[in-house]
Amino acid sequence: MKWKLGDMVHGFRVNAMSHIEEVNSDAYVMEHVKSGARLMYLDNDDDNKVFYIAFRTTPDNSKGVPHIMEHSTLCGSRKYPLKEPFVELAKGSLNTFLNAITWPDKTMYPIASRNDVDFHNLMDVYLDAVFYPNCLKNPQILMQEGWHYELENKEAPLTYNGVVYNEMKGALSSPEAIMEDRAMEKLFPDTTYGVESGGDPEVIPTLSFREFTEFHRRFYHPSNSYIYLYGDMDIDKTLEYLDGEYLSAFDRRNVDSMVKTQAPFGKRISVTAPYGIAENEDTEGKAIHALYNAFNDHMSTMDSLAFRILNYVLIDMDGAPLKQAVLDAGLGSDLSGSYGDSYKQPVWIVEVTGSEVGKQQAFADVVDSTLRSIALKGLDKDMLEAALNRTEFTARENDYQGRPKGLFYGVRAMDLWLYDRDPMEALRYIDDINTLRDNLKTNYFENLLLRYVIKNPHQVLITMKPEKGLTEKMNRETAEKLAAFKSSLSDEQLDEIMASTKALKERQASGETEEALETIPLLSRKDLKRTVEEKVLEKENVSGMDHFHFDVHTNGITYLNLYFPLSGLTEEDIPYAILLSTLLRSLSTTKHSYGELARLSNAYTGGMSFAVNGYGKVEDTNDYLPALTVRAKALTSKADKLLDLLGEVINHTLFTDTKRLKELILQEKSEWDMTAFSRGHSLVMTRLTSYFSRGGEFAEQSGLSYYYFLADLARKFDGEKEKLVAKLEEVSRKIFTRSCLFFETIGEEEEKKAVLSNFALLVDDMEEGEKKEPRPFSFPSAEKNEAFRTSGKVQYVAKGGNFKSHGFAYTGALKVMETILRYEYLWKKVRVLGGAYGAFTQFLRDGTAILCSYRDPNLAETLKAYEDLPAYLENLTLSNREMTKYVIGTMAAAETQLTPSMKGERAMVHYLSGNTRESRMKIRDEVINCQVEDIRKLAPLVESVIKDPYICVMGSEDKIERDKALFDAVKSMPN
Repeated sequence: MKWKLGDMVHGFRVNAMSHIEEVNSDAYVMEHVKSGARLMYLDNDDDNKVFYIAFRTTPDNSKGVPHIMEHSTLCGSRKYPLKEPFVELAKGSLNTFLNAITWPDKTMYPIASRNDVDFHNLMDVYLDAVFYPNCLKNPQILMQEGWHYELENKEAPLTYNGVVYNEMKGALSSPEAIMEDRAMEKLFPDTTYGVESGGDPEVIPTLSFREFTEFHRRFYHPSNSYIYLYGDMDIDKTLEYLDGEYLSAFDRRNVDSMVKTQAPFGKRISVTAPYGIAENEDTEGKAIHALYNAFNDHMSTMDSLAFRILNYVLIDMDGAPLKQAVLDAGLGSDLSGSYGDSYKQPVWIVEVTGSEVGKQQAFADVVDSTLRSIALKGLDKDMLEAALNRTEFTARENDYQGRPKGLFYGVRAMDLWLYDRDPMEALRYIDDINTLRDNLKTNYFENLLLRYVIKNPHQVLITMKPEKGLTEKMNRETAEKLAAFKSSLSDEQLDEIMASTKALKERQASGETEEALETIPLLSRKDLKRTVEEKVLEKENVSGMDHFHFDVHTNGITYLNLYFPLSGLTEEDIPYAILLSTLLRSLSTTKHSYGELARLSNAYTGGMSFAVNGYGKVEDTNDYLPALTVRAKALTSKADKLLDLLGEVINHTLFTDTKRLKELILQEKSEWDMTAFSRGHSLVMTRLTSYFSRGGEFAEQSGLSYYYFLADLARKFDGEKEKLVAKLEEVSRKIFTRSCLFFETIGEEEEKKAVLSNFALLVDDMEEGEKKEPRPFSFPSAEKNEAFRTSGKVQYVAKGGNFKSHGFAYTGALKVMETILRYEYLWKKVRVLGGAYGAFTQFLRDGTAILCSYRDPNLAETLKAYEDLPAYLENLTLSNREMTKYVIGTMAAAETQLTPSMKGERAMVHYLSGNTRESRMKIRDEVINCQVEDIRKLAPLVESVIKDPYICVMGSEDKIERDKALFDAVKSMPN
């Protein structure tokens, strides 16, 4: 350990210290004596360093001030007087994470980087932003990031605009988001959790500049701050900097930010709230019921971990008793559960979708009686043990998919730290898991259920009722309210609004001064790595099958990926193959029921997943390998169990249980219903590529096409279930054959041997099949240029084409151009001026080019912004410094830390796509050496794509109806 208790280090006193085995770190909890700032430092050898500063922010209304403040602090500060330093950092930093996040009771500003100089630069910009922001003296920042009245001329309608205003219109478009809002309001009527910290669009326009600035003065003080440091750094120098540059300027003070505890209820509260659906949608099966349970604020970390396990066993695991009881009672199509302990009082939610409004009480009765019966008769100990093993495997694997693990440790620490509890305890789990394993022999889990749920009346039972045209009605009411307000204004007042609208747009459209830009610290191109590190895949033949091995240390975990090319399938088979990938492991086999399979999988493996993918050739959008991919993992000591279970699922799944089949299909359909709009950007982008690409056509079969297929299947299931069973059996037989299979192992020699010595368990029962060369599929031509109507309040607007079809070639300069467009042109045009939450581009090596907006209040205006892009590029002028900034920002993606499994999977994708090391090196050199002339030369390439006649949009009925002339087809979402 570096220090001992009570040591003073640059103004910080060491209050607690301990080694935490679970995160392989020496942990210190410190306090800055003069300012009152709290600090936690995790000392280890991870070069992916993490910093955040967080504040306990506890609003008492839904005007969204914590969220708007989070946006606004990053719009210029004392040292960095730019309009948006955050954007400048994103353009030119090697960060591995850069963001700001608002929670219901805290606001966090986290950064991460593997470069020491970059890390310090990012930290300094963020600290200056939170303590000395320009938004306290410039009301235009609140207008841009929060809300403002907008009026172009006296004849135009008066409207609201603002980034957070539009973001929250999008965020609160889904029924589940509205439900959470209403339920939390009822569950915590007297605490900060009862209001919407992100902001309710109906209330945001009541936020004044005075309230806004007062919020900062109240909460953004070191005495109310939590500073977190993680990784291999010069901690002495870092603490000296924090003290001397920032914290020593502040005196400790008492900040009233305490999160109150909600007084418990005497009885459960019931409530019904409406949500909007499109006019052509059917209301049948669209109700949602949920039971929200609030726990007390003294739960131990073990009780909290146990409740995560309980939620999994009761609801998420195949064969889960609570889910089965609700579905057997015919109360809906899917049951889900979530347990959240990032509140002072944890919340457990049980939610049924695909229900009817009149079934609220029946839902509550089934949940109550089932939980009472389980508490009385006992939980299945095998299920509990399997779930506990799964939890331990996940905790030990620490797989955050390339995002900095140190950040996740820091976020987890706040789950206790924010409420004045020991943050180190939030990171420990080994003792809790060992004790829970001992508790399997007792009634501990049943007593937990009894104490926190069955005998706990602090509950809200909520029903979300579908209402046709509600969104449009609310839009009309807002428009009428604004029209009435406008008519009450004098000419002078209208002139004032028009003047402020014009002034804001002029500010937004203006560029930064060179002097201001130079305040942002910048690395040089010399700091960039010029080599591409790569381990070559080892390849051998095993019993006629190609075996690839990626040699890497995996901490005793075996990763196995199986690839089954879809060479024997017809175009008609593809949606069934996608459906099959969602069903496997959730159906019974000849040896095991689906419940037993779930228990065995959790007990012996880290999981197995199935997905249909198209592995496109990197240079040709029409050439791809269609395959069903199986990913599986287990401790190397359990590799035999993994191979045995995989063999059972792949070779011996039974499709004849039509009751179970229907349950799974309705669950899948329900999940699509709930999530389709929130991922509208990815759905319209995939749909767009299907207009001009064979590879895009195949990928789209898993997108909106699959959603329509699923809705049709669910609707016709009872009349066609026998036909479906036969089709699934046929497609499964066609896919799972030895003649097609090739596979990859990821690990060291021990992992490789563990798989090969047990591989017969997988393939001995597999049919040989006929070896066929994979071929690209040819799907029937769909209509192009589509708009998809939803009840959402914002749009996703996509446009694109293929530049190779116009004779252009790919160059690394396109990567730099993407960065310029995302953080300069599209940021200003679509986000700042247009009010969208975001916009981005993709220019891929196969020629695919896409522009897409995210949570966008506009439609035609965004397409016009796209059309003006070539002219912008033709006339682009950037200094050498600015160009270097964009190059560095482009290279940030290469800094991502990959997990061992990600490294192995990436190597395989490179192999399948023909993405050689030489070609990647060439592109990297083109990025690092890119000059502004190279970007200007891309204008004709971009113009060729802009002229391609392809657009795809998902959004509000009103907006699409107004701009319907743009589309060849206007469609409704699946019912």
